[in-house]
Amino acid sequence: MTLSCNGQNSQQTGTNAGKVNKLDNINWVAADWKMETPDGIIIESWIKESDSLWIGASYFVLPNGDTASKESIRLTTINDTLYYMPTVSNQNDGKEVRFKETQLTDSSIVFENPVHDFPKQIVYIKTSDTTVHAYIAGNDKQLDFYYKKMH
Repeated sequence: MTLSCNGQNSQQTGTNAGKVNKLDNINWVAADWKMETPDGIIIESWIKESDSLWIGASYFVLPNGDTASKESIRLTTINDTLYYMPTVSNQNDGKEVRFKETQLTDSSIVFENPVHDFPKQIVYIKTSDTTVHAYIAGNDKQLDFYYKKMH
């Protein structure tokens, strides 16, 4: 999901082996997703780097094929809590911003960072085996992303 992450710096991270792997609850996220818009295409891809770390990337590709923005994301478990940690090109001095898991089900996950400027909330909802509704929200604003799985 292409988003603006200016604000709070993240801290060093680590994993806590031996805990229940919450990433297993959201295996449906680990795929390649695409959303077409009149201004271009948003592509979001996730791979499982390890049992406790997923690596994501999001790109906004213009109709002429140029990449307008890029975001790198780490999704990891720290002390039995999931963290979504994006780094957005040309924002936040190249540092990732940490969003903490606040809700988790087999078909949705909510991450929040109430002190971040925007977004304060990142949400993924599985709407079918081939579609995901994701959105970022905060400060009375919400941006929706309706992804279809790429095959």
